[in-house]
Amino acid sequence: MSWTTIASQDVLDELTPNEVATLQNIQGVTDALDTIVPRVLKQMRSMINAGGNQLDQTGVTIPDALVEDAIAIARWRWILSFPALKFLATDNRKDAWDRAEKRLAGIASQEPARERTELPAVVDTTPVPLIQPSVKPKPLKYKRENQEGII
Repeated sequence: MSWTTIASQDVLDELTPNEVATLQNIQGVTDALDTIVPRVLKQMRSMINAGGNQLDQTGVTIPDALVEDAIAIARWRWILSFPALKFLATDNRKDAWDRAEKRLAGIASQEPARERTELPAVVDTTPVPLIQPSVKPKPLKYKRENQEGII
């Protein structure tokens, strides 16, 4: 497995030919997608790092295993950013977005059983956040009446 980047065209490739033809008639639609995709990549890399996973040095790639999730998130944000695109907001696309967001939250979680990502070929040497256990001391309830056999 390797790390790769996604582009606006990757999101457009997930649409049907009829949807693409309709979109070509709406001015500025793909321009919005060009700003959404880099934001999604940045968010995903931040979540990967927050979970204690290694990042690559390029600053723009994500693990191959997360490409479909990145496309689902970018597509859904893009669709919702244009009222004229509501016809593209299908239940299947919303479900894909939901699954991608949940998976990303699992990767970023500080839980010991969190999902891990694959290592990049060239690792960024910036330290990743360490998972520190949270331990609180239990208050002692020491009273004379709680002690048996002590005079």
